[in-house]
Amino acid sequence: MSLTVKVTLRQGVAQLALGAALVMLAAPTSAQNAAQPAATPDAADAAEIVVTGSRLATGFSSPTPVAVVGAARLEQRGITNVADALNEVPSFRASNTPASGELAPTAGYIGGRILDLRGLGAVRTLTQVDSMRFVPSTTQATVDTNMIPSILLSQAEVVTGGASAQYGSDAVAGVVNLRLNHKLNGFKFSGTSSITRYGDNSDPVIGLAWGGKLSDTVHVVIGGEYEHDAGVGDCQSRAFCRTNTLNFGRNPGVTNMPANNILSGITPSTVPFNGVTTPPASAYTGKNFPTLRPIDGITFSPDGTPRRFQYGTISNNLYMQGGEGQSDNIYFKDLYIVAPTERYAITGMLDWDVTPSIKASAMVNYGHLRAEYTAQYYRNTAITIRSDNPFIPRSADPTLDIPTLLAQSGLTSFTLGKGFPEIGRTGLVTNDDVIRGVAKLSGALGGSWSWDAYYQYGHNKFREDVNHAIVASKITNALDATSVNGVAICRINADANPNNDDAACVPYDPFGQKAAKNAASIAYFTTNAFQTAVTNEHVVAANLKGNLFNLPAGPVAIAVGGEFRSDKIAGDTDANSKRLALYSANGSIISGQIQVAEGYVEGEVPILKDVPFFDELSANGAVRRTHYKRSGTGNDSSVNVTTWKVGGVWEPIPAIRFRATKSRDIRAPNISELFGPTTLSSGIVSDPVKGQTVVNIHSGSNPNLKPEQANTFTAGVVLKPQGGILGRFRGSVDWYDINIKDAISTLGQQNILTRCFQGDAVSCSLIVRDSNGFATDVTDVLQNVNRLITRGIDFEVDYRQPLQQYGSLDFRILANYVKDFITVDAVGSTNRAGQTGLRGGTPPGLPDWQVDGLVAWNYQRLTLSTHIKWINKGFYNAAFVGPDQAGYNITLTNSSSTNSVPSRTYVDLMAQYRLPFGSSHDMTTFIGVDNVFNTTPPLNPGSHGTGNDILFSPLGTTFKFGVRINY
Repeated sequence: MSLTVKVTLRQGVAQLALGAALVMLAAPTSAQNAAQPAATPDAADAAEIVVTGSRLATGFSSPTPVAVVGAARLEQRGITNVADALNEVPSFRASNTPASGELAPTAGYIGGRILDLRGLGAVRTLTQVDSMRFVPSTTQATVDTNMIPSILLSQAEVVTGGASAQYGSDAVAGVVNLRLNHKLNGFKFSGTSSITRYGDNSDPVIGLAWGGKLSDTVHVVIGGEYEHDAGVGDCQSRAFCRTNTLNFGRNPGVTNMPANNILSGITPSTVPFNGVTTPPASAYTGKNFPTLRPIDGITFSPDGTPRRFQYGTISNNLYMQGGEGQSDNIYFKDLYIVAPTERYAITGMLDWDVTPSIKASAMVNYGHLRAEYTAQYYRNTAITIRSDNPFIPRSADPTLDIPTLLAQSGLTSFTLGKGFPEIGRTGLVTNDDVIRGVAKLSGALGGSWSWDAYYQYGHNKFREDVNHAIVASKITNALDATSVNGVAICRINADANPNNDDAACVPYDPFGQKAAKNAASIAYFTTNAFQTAVTNEHVVAANLKGNLFNLPAGPVAIAVGGEFRSDKIAGDTDANSKRLALYSANGSIISGQIQVAEGYVEGEVPILKDVPFFDELSANGAVRRTHYKRSGTGNDSSVNVTTWKVGGVWEPIPAIRFRATKSRDIRAPNISELFGPTTLSSGIVSDPVKGQTVVNIHSGSNPNLKPEQANTFTAGVVLKPQGGILGRFRGSVDWYDINIKDAISTLGQQNILTRCFQGDAVSCSLIVRDSNGFATDVTDVLQNVNRLITRGIDFEVDYRQPLQQYGSLDFRILANYVKDFITVDAVGSTNRAGQTGLRGGTPPGLPDWQVDGLVAWNYQRLTLSTHIKWINKGFYNAAFVGPDQAGYNITLTNSSSTNSVPSRTYVDLMAQYRLPFGSSHDMTTFIGVDNVFNTTPPLNPGSHGTGNDILFSPLGTTFKFGVRINY
């Protein structure tokens, strides 16, 4: 098989020299166009299937770039999930995996493996199985490949360009079509396991499949997989994360240090686990370290004994550098680096030759995924403690005795900042079950004409259980204590207002960590919560294709078809979540339905063939008309859209082929975006007006959303020399330009504050500030507010070198250069091409250069392979300007002490030995090491600690081993 690789033309000779060097580290499992003869061991996988990137299977080589990742790629890398293999391809971004907790929990779906082409968002990548839609696993209508057993995978076809006209909505970035092996004869077994050098992320996977004939006309295949990934703990699990490399924001009025400072040793200054008395906001203005009153900076031992807090060298109202508490950080505590998951999936397929011209097939899929994560721990930087609070600890030292200090200052209260680990972890446990059934008929009508039709029913049941969740109003009541007749009670039960009384309220002692003493209070303000979502999908589709007539260069082919699809989601939640009463992890009611009726026509016209300078000249086009009927929460609407695509191929000689396409693609908003949850969470922001602070974030759906529209252009060249030493070489270069209008997205809480400071009135209207001017709430719902633009070049090189009696070497390079990755909003454009850092509240970026290379030496029964992945140096945040960048000025609100992220190179090794037995059976054992040199992520802030786990592996050296049997 062969995969379409692509590289950049910009930076010319230097980068191509790098590519040439990495050719020696390229891979044997390549993906190439159907017209290109395979040069690798994957050729056997690809030979059965004509990969055209279109619904016309006439051997026409599509003008749209098509890549293929076969089962051999998974075997070469010791990978047990097709998404993990595809995420190594530079044109994908691994933004939805068990190791990308930065993003996944915000969508309510944990531990999934969901494909994201071009980094444009998983909702813009259409994932199919055997060219048919698969029931979504998420309310965002995305498909979790965990539900498809990879042991049955024949190959994954990737159309890397807009394909809405051929395949329908969601194919803005492209289409991934997972082809299953319907012709399996005999048994297949796969058992693999892996573990890191730190003894975590243990990940055993077992797969078993069987296929065979029940009669001369009936063939059956059944296969399944089980995986149990133990995951990786939080930031404390890795030394790189324990450096506490975070962003320290300067205080208001300070101009002698950058507005943003990426430093190590950053710890909370106002929410230590044992609590600390905090100064007022005015104490920070114009200073790197706040002016402390006698009552400020008193902390406590775990038992509540007062002592002086050990501050670092600089401090703001969230963080400091140095000082005490160089361990757990309440902002990131228990946020898994890799979410623990358990999954099992089973698929059964039946193919029946009803008559010589009619075939029937059926498929049943079942999949289950269980995953865990943690909601944010409760923390509060300014709890008002009144002087009559009975829990205020006394001290023989008058400089630490809070009642004495209050009396001396004339104050009647003070503020306490504290993280509350003693309350316990708010655990999130998700369970997702998918069942899908497909019945299909196909047949020949004579000549070139054929037809197919299918019906699909899919059912997805999702449930998230939130254990030990905190009711925000209740913990506030418990923290405000007074005493009556020497007995501590909640103030609401002692004031003059009977309407706010709560007989169940138990006061809480916040000084130190007194879990046992506060057990009754914790029971009062914690509860369990849940979120459910049930998706039902019905699809009816039919296609007809054949040749209309012949031209001198060949037949004019056409395909027509129609589809009706109904997606319906109904979800419920607990009473507290309905009131957004939980501190975090609120669920929401969701209810809605989208019905889609559409029809398409696609045609291809051969213009010239086998004449000088025109070995082939062909044109291809498609158009689709779609009607959407949307209903939910009393907001019914309908939308009609038209998508189209035109393209052409010119092959002047057999060794070179030029291709180009232009298309109009759409993505309609899904049910969750239209009628889905509205949630409440919290996050850290750097307010250009008031400095760093924590805000409440209100996010959710918008029933007034309209479809996105994308204009896509691709153009490229395929090199396939004929004969001689170069006859084993294949290469391609493809330019892509995707411009999405009315993109459905959130702005991000940090962007909203930044844009407001820059004068955007719309952004300012989304912010709520308190009487002191501090931002307290940010509304960040989905809107058609953005344009998304991405431009770049993909590159592929494949080569096989025979070594006579010493076997052969297979080389492969995949590379991607991103010239532009632009978001355009009300204020202006931001280019995140080269942004390899990840900051909470801002969209993630993409490396400007990625290279993936694999080289394998095949000698008799032994295969040794080396895999290398390289990510170019980049920058941390597109909104920052560092000292080495143009426009840097230390006084500006976008200044940063550094904005650079170093490059990273990962090296993996694998050894496999194949032992044949019997006439047609074999067993392969393998052992491998991923990340041989224990390369760690760059030391830059992440959204839940240090490091960007989406782009850079946080695992460290990982050992893997296993066995595969074909019988």
